[in-house]
Amino acid sequence: MASRTAWTAGNGVGYTWTTAINSADLASMPTGSTVVSSVADITNQTAQDMFMDVSISLVIASSTIVAGANIAFWLMPLNQDGTTYGDGQFTNGTQKAATPANTQNILPSIGLIAAASQTTLVGAVTGIQIPPGSFRLACQNNSGFTLTSGTQTVKYRTYNINLNN
Repeated sequence: MASRTAWTAGNGVGYTWTTAINSADLASMPTGSTVVSSVADITNQTAQDMFMDVSISLVIASSTIVAGANIAFWLMPLNQDGTTYGDGQFTNGTQKAATPANTQNILPSIGLIAAASQTTLVGAVTGIQIPPGSFRLACQNNSGFTLTSGTQTVKYRTYNINLNN
């Protein structure tokens, strides 16, 4: 019998795209601002998933995106006190013109296409290694423009490697 390695759905949310950051958390967020999700923790104590993908669909007024613009993410672990996430400078669901200090938890950013007349910013980061324990995602708008008050979408899914196929 031949053996092979393959991806397998996570024990948490699996392949189902699930809300990582509420739309209201991101509504009207200015460039340079960060928000930690108000969505309940992503819990990985029991599921013990290894990887996560993050996908975005954000809306701005029609604008010209410049080279280097991006949407940045941080993994904000729940600290041992059971109430503080990451570096503790953010209130969940509240936008703040600041950058998280915990640079070891920065995730790959989603680069934006430098082009004129854009209204929807889309992209994904895949293969993010996630730790056991509880955490939330933080998102920083570096698009150069304020997000609209309309629907903003940040979702995630989880998976593992199956070594026994």
